[in-house]
Amino acid sequence: MRPFVRHPRNNGLTIYWRRETIYPTTIIFSHGENRRALLLQSTMSTKEPPFCKILLRSKEGIEVFTVPSERDEESSITTRETREFLFKGTSSFHSILPDGSAAFVHRPDVGIFKLNLDGSPSNQETPFLQGTGKVQIMAVSPQGTFVLTWERAQDGEAPNMKIWSSQTGDLVMGLRQKTLKRDAWPYVQWTSNEKFAFVMGTNEVRVYPGDFPQQLETRFVDKLKIPGISSMSVPSNAQTGGRLFFTSFSPKDKNKPSRAALYEYPATTKPSPNSGYPAVLTKSLFQAEEMKVHWSPKGDSALIALQTTVDTSGESYYGSTSLFLLSPDKGDSIAVPLPQEGPVLDVAWMPNASKPSCFAVAAGKMPSMSSLHNGSDGNAIFLFGNAHRNTIIWAPHGRFVCLAGFGNLAGGMTFWDRNKLKQIPPANPVTASCTVGYGWSPDSRLLAVSTTSPRMNVDNGVNVYRYNGDKMENLPWDNKNYLPDRLLQAEFLPAKSSVYPDRPQSPQLKDATPAGNAEKSQSADKPAGRYIPPSARNRAGRGGSSLADRMRAEKEGKTVGARKVLDKPKVTGATGKVVVGLAPTEGKSKSALRKEKAKKKKEEEAAQRALEEKVLAEAKAAEAAQAAQSAQSVDPEKRARKVKKTLKQIEDLKKRDPSTLNEDQKAKVETEGALREELSKLGL
Repeated sequence: MRPFVRHPRNNGLTIYWRRETIYPTTIIFSHGENRRALLLQSTMSTKEPPFCKILLRSKEGIEVFTVPSERDEESSITTRETREFLFKGTSSFHSILPDGSAAFVHRPDVGIFKLNLDGSPSNQETPFLQGTGKVQIMAVSPQGTFVLTWERAQDGEAPNMKIWSSQTGDLVMGLRQKTLKRDAWPYVQWTSNEKFAFVMGTNEVRVYPGDFPQQLETRFVDKLKIPGISSMSVPSNAQTGGRLFFTSFSPKDKNKPSRAALYEYPATTKPSPNSGYPAVLTKSLFQAEEMKVHWSPKGDSALIALQTTVDTSGESYYGSTSLFLLSPDKGDSIAVPLPQEGPVLDVAWMPNASKPSCFAVAAGKMPSMSSLHNGSDGNAIFLFGNAHRNTIIWAPHGRFVCLAGFGNLAGGMTFWDRNKLKQIPPANPVTASCTVGYGWSPDSRLLAVSTTSPRMNVDNGVNVYRYNGDKMENLPWDNKNYLPDRLLQAEFLPAKSSVYPDRPQSPQLKDATPAGNAEKSQSADKPAGRYIPPSARNRAGRGGSSLADRMRAEKEGKTVGARKVLDKPKVTGATGKVVVGLAPTEGKSKSALRKEKAKKKKEEEAAQRALEEKVLAEAKAAEAAQAAQSAQSVDPEKRARKVKKTLKQIEDLKKRDPSTLNEDQKAKVETEGALREELSKLGL
């Protein structure tokens, strides 16, 4: 039970409610000396939401732990002395149902087991899905009704991609898929309500009833002709109904560019037998090789990131990325204007469909710029500022967002309140180095980051941070059990959106605020650091006087902090009209800027050549003057002796057979006349 906290009022009325909770089951009023207690039932549900649970899969087995979200409940957490496994033994991968009631775990060469997470017993002796020992990848349908598996195709026509019932374990449908591209997985994609199932084939997409009523005998109800399709995407997690859209990507073929398209099903216009399925919006690029799709929460628009492995401009070793917004309401594909040029590092939609749609983008060279964009036109509405960030993690309710620098970055994290457009100040700087996996709890209060094998074979473990960046010190598990490389995966169990309410920030406790920590730090002894000479103190970069420190300080001085974007970007083209979707260029088009840059480069090269020619001419003149000066300063007697010595050598050469002389010797003989003339001038 969460303790009640007393909050006094000036009028003598005292209100008690649960600390850090906006969904009180009971509010107790006491007034005056009589202290009469009146019970007022809350208009919200009297049933408190359950604690969040986290699943840890290691090489020893699978464990599930309860993690309380409230700060005052952390002290009651005790670490288990003995490990309690819900599933023992090694496992390859797992998938959890959307409501968090069960997980499907694959044991190598044995099969897929169903692990009940609601407390009911599970069968760990016999696989729940028979004949799945060779399965290599698995997925779950949006409602958790079906499980999709793929294994390597065998000889013959036996199906190797199978659809199973998650309740009974029966085989529902079998399909043939010879090759597997993980970027295109899953090959069967359901709509959010599982009314239809889209199956990608060669140059076509087949549409099946989502429940497969005839099971193995179910036939497709529609066939959509899309030439050259290599991947597709259906908004399986859309939270509202309405029009149904899906996307496809066809790579370039001969003289045809790569093509990304947005379709509506069923089509508003009747498809022609000779032409392909009619698209609502298309975008073509010759350089695009891959496409990643990010659907809005309502499924009515999509962000597509077209990627190339080679950057023709030479600015990036990792290729280039173009970000476009496909919005049927706008009737056009919009190039998302980015505040900072450079590669697109991450894109993520705000997941709450009940709020105005928006998405966050992290792009540009380090320190990159993270920005918040309007979901309807793609324009930036808020800049988070420059920082070393490449990952965007939205909380399920869309209120909090974490910007992190994982992978090859140091692991810094900042937490923001999207409603207030302000950073939530942590008590201490937040850094989670060597992070491999991450994810929010379903109540949007906790963020778990994990270091797992085989990506990182050292320092395996899981840490949990609150929405304001405070790290939980008491955990129900011991991270020493997973050292050095025993942890495989960690994630919070999902839950239905109606289970946990959307809660704002809790009132900060005195001892958890930065001010409180500052007071403590003043009273504590100041730790000794490295010695800095007096002449280098009070400088940017903590006294660093090297070239790297000065360059870093100059670069950091040019970075942009967090701020709102007040002016809408306007880019004028040759006709003077606003070009929708292009980045702001301060009144000049990209072509004009390119020409200006080329002209400036040509002028710099011409100036460099003129400078080199001038320096070369001056060097030759100086060399000639030095030679003349040295000739005048030579002693005549010494010069006469040297000339006579050379003439004697020439006489010896003339006595030899001319055919035996080399080029240098012949050249010396030819100088005899000049030497004798010089000797006569010397008069010695």
